[in-house]
Amino acid sequence: MIRLQRVRTKQAIPAVFRGTKRLEKALTLLVEAGVQREFDAEYWKKAKKQLKIESGGKCAYCEASTTVVAHGDVEHFRPKSVYWWLAYCYDNYLFSCQICNQLFKGDSFPLVDAMRRLRAPVLAPDATEAQQREFARRLAPDPLDAADGQPWVEFEALCKAEGGNLLNPYVDDPEEHFVWEANAVLQEVAVRPRNHAAQRFQQAAEQFYGLNRPELLAERWKTFQKLDVFRKAFASPNIDDALRDEIRDMLQLMMRDDAPFAAMCRYFVRQVWQLLL
Repeated sequence: MIRLQRVRTKQAIPAVFRGTKRLEKALTLLVEAGVQREFDAEYWKKAKKQLKIESGGKCAYCEASTTVVAHGDVEHFRPKSVYWWLAYCYDNYLFSCQICNQLFKGDSFPLVDAMRRLRAPVLAPDATEAQQREFARRLAPDPLDAADGQPWVEFEALCKAEGGNLLNPYVDDPEEHFVWEANAVLQEVAVRPRNHAAQRFQQAAEQFYGLNRPELLAERWKTFQKLDVFRKAFASPNIDDALRDEIRDMLQLMMRDDAPFAAMCRYFVRQVWQLLL
């Protein structure tokens, strides 16, 4: 996982997720007591193109490319089955591979203390139409206008106070919590906690994102092997400057945001090998 940046422009965020259209969609979440909510899956799919761009065409969790072998999903970081009021919240979306999303995370959202879970907002049964609209407006933040909807600062504070065990790459920097361990005997590279405080994040990522599933361990090793060859060649005194420049370019390419397993590559290049590129 690497840190992601949300692009907050009119060009990036489809109109359905902001302003009046956001409010109208939020109003559909208000149902009578005892009525089962039915979510519109076509709605959040409109965010997929931009979310995929922001994650470099990779799963926001495992960093495997989804461009060639899978289409990927618009993932609700806080699952809509639990946090129904965030079903249409743009800031609750990210781009994920189907394995991380469907086979591992599903509707899970583990907390340090379940008593701190965000409580569903409650609308007064006798609310007027104006009160209903105001209630719906504040269910979630507007992704473009910090003054519309639930204030960004308030939303961020509530989410932080919840004490989730899963890292959100749009909010947290995973590289501050994870390290990578290469095992030449097993030919695999695993995600490990950087320190004791990071153990809960690593354990949750392993359980609910599947970051140490066998396929990823093996795929990371293949990338690590290439990285290691470039590292050895870069450090060799027997190559000319032109070739060294090419190798430097390749190392930097493997650390780009859109490169598979970029976080792992950055860790070995910058922290383990301490290469000056």
